[in-house]
Amino acid sequence: MKIEKNSSKTNKRLSDTDASEGKLLSAGLGWTHQIRSLTTHLDLEKPRSGVTIRSGDLSQFILGICLPRQTLKFCDGWVRGNDATGLYSIDDARQLKTSGLWRRQGAWCPTNYIEQITTVELILSNETLREKSDGALAVESSLVATSFRAGRWCVNSFHWEPEILRTCQYWSQGGDQKITVQCLVFQLQDTDYTVAIFTRSDEIYYSAMRSQPIEEGRGASTRKYLLKSYLFPTIIEKGVLHRGRILAVIGPSQTKKSWCMATAEAFAHQPALLQ
Repeated sequence: MKIEKNSSKTNKRLSDTDASEGKLLSAGLGWTHQIRSLTTHLDLEKPRSGVTIRSGDLSQFILGICLPRQTLKFCDGWVRGNDATGLYSIDDARQLKTSGLWRRQGAWCPTNYIEQITTVELILSNETLREKSDGALAVESSLVATSFRAGRWCVNSFHWEPEILRTCQYWSQGGDQKITVQCLVFQLQDTDYTVAIFTRSDEIYYSAMRSQPIEEGRGASTRKYLLKSYLFPTIIEKGVLHRGRILAVIGPSQTKKSWCMATAEAFAHQPALLQ
């Protein structure tokens, strides 16, 4: 993966050919990547936005960290290869120190589909400077989609849950003894792409989602979905580092669902993070 950095003297733009070959343009503290008609962008100084997906005049957001704006301090950040890391502190009663590592195209993702999909894995770490503190954090994704479906990988098999396309609220509890991978799939508005969000039951507490109809002109089935995945205990102690991860995949239309199953299986068999 080639990375070209901007400087104050030169401002090079990647050609369409370069972008299609998967080259990245590192712009300050983040990256921009082109996948056919979609553009993905990450700015480490804006962790709440996470990765922005742009298609035409529509911008959507995945893997943003729900950190308080008023007390958030960006401490440091860097881009190395496919990894973009940001360090943050929260200047309030919780006194949290948080880091986010957004990793593109993780080496473990199914290689049979690597030409058709783009993956972004967020590894979130959290600790406190207080003796005890509330360490809970949510990872948020906001998407405009024409359909939504949920699936699960558990005990070496994958199954789709019943269709709940018009459900306004969706809630799922983690914490099973056996590793379960939850897959939430969104068919993006005005594109042939889907976004799938994957979480592991041993690294997440629960997910909650609500949806609402979109404004007129985008179709009766189009809704705006807000997904929040909650990580870490509500009580953490000083000197204890907590880690969790969430995987997002931008892939082909839902009619080609085999890549969701393959990714869920691969994610389930990954070693657990250091807790």
